Amino acid sequence: MRGLIVVLIAAALATTGCAGTGSRPADGPEPQAGPVELRIAVAEPLTGDFAPVEEGFEIQHPGIEVLVGEPAELIVTDEPPARAVTGEVERIGPLWVVLVAGAGAEAASFVEFLRDGEGRRILIDRGVLRP
Repeated sequence: MRGLIVVLIAAALATTGCAGTGSRPADGPEPQAGPVELRIAVAEPLTGDFAPVEEGFEIQHPGIEVLVGEPAELIVTDEPPARAVTGEVERIGPLWVVLVAGAGAEAASFVEFLRDGEGRRILIDRGVLRP
């Protein structure tokens, strides 16, 4: 598990200060057609439980495609994040969710989906969260 935390820290540091994939400068080019990608890093023990969460989020947000990988805008783990991670940390039941500094609005929407939305219900049904 410690190896995963090191990988997550490296991913978070690599994205610190970077805008989310859905962001663009006010005077920049128009975004390309197609879904916006939201990359999340999920701790190994949680990956199986997160597949239905990702699908549910994509159904409610058809313009956003959730990808598990790095560099990540959002980190979900079952252990406290290392101090080197820069971003907003939120505790949702036994989960630690880190909205990496510079992440786009899509990542914030995913956190809300986990905290208050259908994602919470999915995680309760799968036994990750308690009602």
